[in-house]
Amino acid sequence: MKQLAQSIPGLQDAFKANPAPQFKNLGDILSGIINITLYAAVFLAFYWLIWGAFQYIVAKGEKEGLAKARAKITWALIGLLFIFMSYFIARFVGQVLKPSTGGLPF
Repeated sequence: MKQLAQSIPGLQDAFKANPAPQFKNLGDILSGIINITLYAAVFLAFYWLIWGAFQYIVAKGEKEGLAKARAKITWALIGLLFIFMSYFIARFVGQVLKPSTGGLPF
């Protein structure tokens, strides 16, 4: 497998050992926590969206079931919008302020 990966362009580094992340200061630790939190939030919001769509399909035209599913889908989309907007605002503020040490936490 290693020889196959080395023969395919772009996969030469696939089997090299990656060193553990180096946390040199508090900014590096917070950066890792923020990244994990953002990934988890996007995953959960997307899961909520899919679950709402599934409920919408299974409701079979019942008004109460359709209303619950529609509300779940709406809140999932609002959550995704909130997550993406907070990410882009943080990136923008990081670009404007340009911290002298460490850089952006993303």
